[in-house]
Amino acid sequence: MSAELPTQVVQQSPGDGQRWSAVSRPPPVRQWRVTPAMCFLRDLSGATAFAESCDEGHQLAYAGIECEDGEQPVGALFEQRREAGGWSDASLVEEESCLAERRQQVDLPAAAARAFQEMQIAPSEVNVQPPDGWTLVNVDTIAFTESQPRTMSTSLFGIPVEIRAVPSTYSWDFGDGSAPFVTTDPGSPYPAHTVAHAYAKQGSATISLTTTWHGQFRLAGEPTWHDVVGEGTTVSSSGSLEILEARARLVEDLYGG
Repeated sequence: MSAELPTQVVQQSPGDGQRWSAVSRPPPVRQWRVTPAMCFLRDLSGATAFAESCDEGHQLAYAGIECEDGEQPVGALFEQRREAGGWSDASLVEEESCLAERRQQVDLPAAAARAFQEMQIAPSEVNVQPPDGWTLVNVDTIAFTESQPRTMSTSLFGIPVEIRAVPSTYSWDFGDGSAPFVTTDPGSPYPAHTVAHAYAKQGSATISLTTTWHGQFRLAGEPTWHDVVGEGTTVSSSGSLEILEARARLVEDLYGG
């Protein structure tokens, strides 16, 4: 049984260069476990990947494996990746094993962790105030992003699950040589802003944001999310920001008042 994992491709939208969006694309991975029934089939209906893994997989998964009472053999896990010319050769991901029936769910977290690592996470959107591509010296330039998780639905070993990436830290680089500002706060717009920076001199800068994400999964329809091992990062940026200096000057009163 195969499990195809959807993915996303990040694209920068036209305009001010400060907004990002995600577009769905075909699944990049499919997985299956080799079973005796699969390998004894004479007609695989063109499923050449399954056929290629059968000889090795059948031997790995079932030849000579002896399980204790109350345990069940679990077949070797194989995987293919989508490439430009089609699917790659089948490769072994996990060897065969024996699991007690009550513990067979333990390889679901491992599969969810692999799915999270394959997930293409849409970067956090960078929002800047003032919003028109310029700011002033010695005045707070405000930055903020959203905190929504990125979620996808898939099937692992025939079990419907949801995988999500949850933002955990935000590292803001304001592009003027100052140290990045690292926080767990996504920030907010004026006047309740919590992430801001005052530039010391004129020039130009680009604000970049590195977001660290951790993974979670849950069975479809269940309320509880479970953490998975590993983390991911994304990088996004604003458009070029012009830093201006405001100067006061006297003007002649043309009306003699």
